[in-house]
Amino acid sequence: MDAVLTPHRSLSRRGFKYLFGFVVAMNAAVGAYFWFHGAYPVLGFLGLDVFAVWLAFHMNYRAARRLERVRVAAEHIHLSRASPKGEDHWVASSLWARVTRDNLGVRIASGGDAMRVGAFLSPKEQNEFAKALDAALWRARRAPHKPSTSAIE
Repeated sequence: MDAVLTPHRSLSRRGFKYLFGFVVAMNAAVGAYFWFHGAYPVLGFLGLDVFAVWLAFHMNYRAARRLERVRVAAEHIHLSRASPKGEDHWVASSLWARVTRDNLGVRIASGGDAMRVGAFLSPKEQNEFAKALDAALWRARRAPHKPSTSAIE
């Protein structure tokens, strides 16, 4: 198994440009109305409103660059998580790895270590991913293992 998980974003960059253009146009129209009626400070608050909308979408699109990759092989399971903040890696034996599903995502445990993946997936997607991952681990445990070759003799 080699699965790549990414968060879903329903608004494309093009859609964001249209939406943001609409927000700017509406705030400009409201701002012009208040400007002509002598309420100049309202224009500054409307500018803060536009900035807040831009900042929220900027943070949302930054979070969308998150990526989780799960690779299952006969000897090990490798999890990697990439985000704008950096990368995490976790490797465990596929023989001892166990998959459980909880409210926070899909939990993969091996020995005393554990890691969660797919926290951004919907509950249905989390269940489907947990089943697929469990099946991949089951197949990996039954695959013929190559003996470890070591330089120590």
